[in-house]
Amino acid sequence: MTEKEKIGKRVVELRNKVPSEEYSKKQVSQQELADNNIGLTKQLIGSIERGDANPTLEKLVLLAKALNQKKIDVLGVEIDIDKFIKEMNSIS
Repeated sequence: MTEKEKIGKRVVELRNKVPSEEYSKKQVSQQELADNNIGLTKQLIGSIERGDANPTLEKLVLLAKALNQKKIDVLGVEIDIDKFIKEMNSIS
């Protein structure tokens, strides 16, 4: 298993823990995540989950936010998701 596939597997595990707002589904779908205006498409989410994509840090942070994560660890640095997004938005 490649390192990108490991990330993809973890994304799937986290997505399976996020409840869907649609009554017919237990967990949130790729499309439902994309529809929540997180700045990611269903295609990119699927590509990340398959281990095909090479997402930027910003895309990973946005995905982590959509998956209800508070922090992520990158290179041993713990990144606060909300703070990162706030800083990202203040630059744009």
